[in-house]
Amino acid sequence: MTKKNQSIAIVGIGPRGLAALEALFLALQDAAVPKIPKLLLFEASAHFGAGQIWSPEQVATNLSNIHERHLANGLAGRPEIRLDGLYIPAFQSYREWINYPENHDPQEKDHFPSRSKIGAYLNARFESIARVLADAGLAECLQKAIVSVQTTATGCLLTDAEGTQYEVAETVLTIGHQPVYDSDQLQSWETHAREHELLLYKDPYPVGALETEAITPETLVAMRGFGLSMVDQMRALTLGFGGSFTEIPDADRFQYAASEQAPKTLIAFSLDGLPPAPKPKNAKIDAWFEPSAESMLRFKTQIEEANQHPDQINDASFLIEALGEMTASVYLNLKTKARPTTLDRHELAKLTESLIRQPKKLQHELLLSHDIPAIEALNALLDMACGREKISLDYCLGQVWRYALGILYHEFTHFDFEDAAMVDMVKYIEASKRYSYGPPIASVQQLIALVEAGVLQLDFVDNPQIEEVPSGWKLHKNGKSVTADVMVNSVVDPPQLLKVSSPLIQNLIADKKVSPVNYKLGLHTLEDGRIVSKAGNTHQLIALLGRLAKGSVIGVDDLIECFGKPANKWAAGVLSRMRN
Repeated sequence: MTKKNQSIAIVGIGPRGLAALEALFLALQDAAVPKIPKLLLFEASAHFGAGQIWSPEQVATNLSNIHERHLANGLAGRPEIRLDGLYIPAFQSYREWINYPENHDPQEKDHFPSRSKIGAYLNARFESIARVLADAGLAECLQKAIVSVQTTATGCLLTDAEGTQYEVAETVLTIGHQPVYDSDQLQSWETHAREHELLLYKDPYPVGALETEAITPETLVAMRGFGLSMVDQMRALTLGFGGSFTEIPDADRFQYAASEQAPKTLIAFSLDGLPPAPKPKNAKIDAWFEPSAESMLRFKTQIEEANQHPDQINDASFLIEALGEMTASVYLNLKTKARPTTLDRHELAKLTESLIRQPKKLQHELLLSHDIPAIEALNALLDMACGREKISLDYCLGQVWRYALGILYHEFTHFDFEDAAMVDMVKYIEASKRYSYGPPIASVQQLIALVEAGVLQLDFVDNPQIEEVPSGWKLHKNGKSVTADVMVNSVVDPPQLLKVSSPLIQNLIADKKVSPVNYKLGLHTLEDGRIVSKAGNTHQLIALLGRLAKGSVIGVDDLIECFGKPANKWAAGVLSRMRN
């Protein structure tokens, strides 16, 4: 069975697919095209516009890592669209949708909404445009998983999981997180769990899967990872079982009260044992780390100069040097809020460069030591985020990284550097996320409260030896050992194209429709999103906007940037091809 005569397919209607849809019709109203294209909108989950990651049906304990202040300032609404008698009403900005106060108190603690709340916004925003297009016969929503996209003489042929095929003029893949092949460790653990009837949760999400009667108060749960996903799972295993956290007055600390149903013992472990660093408590403290307009302009200019001469860029040195200068300026402007130093701006910049390049090896009085116990590090990082302790250079760098990434994501969505330079850039951006993508302070307050309550154990947090035993997984570290009967994977794999196991991507690779950007990254795309084939073909009618473009595009994981330049450039490319 084949459905024909559809012009454009958008595969994956999460936030990025929604943004592509909006961008296309916003561009169409200002363009002279012979005919309004028809669209097929494919989304495997039930919530178009939100997708699985932002599903409105997620448990309330799964919080976004973006505070409402940032969403209110950055997630603009959609203007109304009028096109050949078609009227699509405007949709509210996130600020209007939640009625965010114009005069927000900068000393009020930042609020981080649940993923389901943001998902409800995205789903409502999608419905407001999709209903109009569907009634006009211009769009069809299909809850289907596409497993193959092939180019034809006239466009593309898509195949869904049931074998139904769809002919379209062109396709844009706006897919997000894709399944990956299990690591050797996870494969071994899965076999072990199956043989001994143990519980292994290989996928960090949805965290609601952990809220099950199979986990009891006597269950000892080990969590592989010490980052954002582990924090989400920690909340599911405490708040999701009826536990509660109460704030201790004037202390910036919480106290945990367990329920009768919640597991009594949680164990976190990772390869390096380094805890996530919380974002600043509020807008006032966050502003301490905002680079001056002059400093940000200088950073932008340095990146622009590198981007104008991509053949001269062999690694990420240009980015590291620019970031070092900007961080040094911010640190000195902190004055008495920061750890005291006699270093001048140039010396601080050089120290920051060394910190970026060798964060685990560098020891200095301005840095938070990696040798202190994880609970001490958590407390120190929390106190810095709350303005209670002198700011260390590494914490300062992490917050400046956020502003730098904002510039990179917004101003430089596409780079033409050689693979080696892109791999190097992405390596340092990923390494920054322990700080730059840090959790809310509440998450760290909860972690500390769980340690103090004797629920969360950090004795094995730094790369323990793990032994498979009939009763579970036995962790060894510093002469201590403990056996977990449930193992939870808290590690989200990075977007490495050659590790993705989904049939859609595997078929593209087998068909040589894509060219991987080194084995460590995603695929090559043009600035308008069209993918570059292994043979170098740049005229394919398949585009990709999203995580797997990592290596050509920067900022693939940023929700707000979903509605930014990449979607607009793709839409402009579609219109250009329609006119021709």
